[in-house]
Formats: sequence, structure tokens, C-alpha cells
Amino acid sequence: MFKPANRPNRLVRSAVPTNKRRERRVELAKAASICVIDTGQTISCTLRDIHTRGARISVMSHGGIPDEFILKSRQADLETKARVAWRRGNELGVRFLKV
Repeated sequence: MFKPANRPNRLVRSAVPTNKRRERRVELAKAASICVIDTGQTISCTLRDIHTRGARISVMSHGGIPDEFILKSRQADLETKARVAWRRGNELGVRFLKV
């Protein structure tokens, strides 16, 4: 007959994600625009998570999006210069830059 051990299962304990983020992110889905600084071109996107130092945004394709741009959203009352921190699939992580 099987008897469970008195010690906790290490696999189960290690499977619990640990959140090491410094700031709480606010999940949302708000329309936004990426404004390319050099050309004035605008690209539609969606804000997914936002915090005081950056955001996660979704785009149709991140091809042609420069490393720095102006991120605008009337719905989120946001207009700031941003730099791409990471790119995965159709999502970008951006850091807000001080102007």
C-alpha cells in the first residue's frame, strides 16, 4: 500500500510560479498607436499590460516597428516615448523613456 511521505512534494512546490516583478501590472485591452518618429507612420496596436515603467503590447506583426517610437492611447490617457525591450510572436514589451 502507498503511503505519502511527510515531506512536501518538491515537484509540486517548484511548479508554483514565483513573481519577482518589482511592480504590479494592470491587465487591460485598450486601443493604442505606435507612431514612428522618423516617418510619422502610425501602426495600430493593443495595450495588454501596463505599469509605471513599461507595457506589453500586441501588434499584427512586429516587422517594421523600430526600436524606439511614440506610444499613444487616448483610452489609457498615454503618450510617451518607448523603447522595445523584447519581441515574441505578435507581442512587444516596451519600456517608457523620459522625454
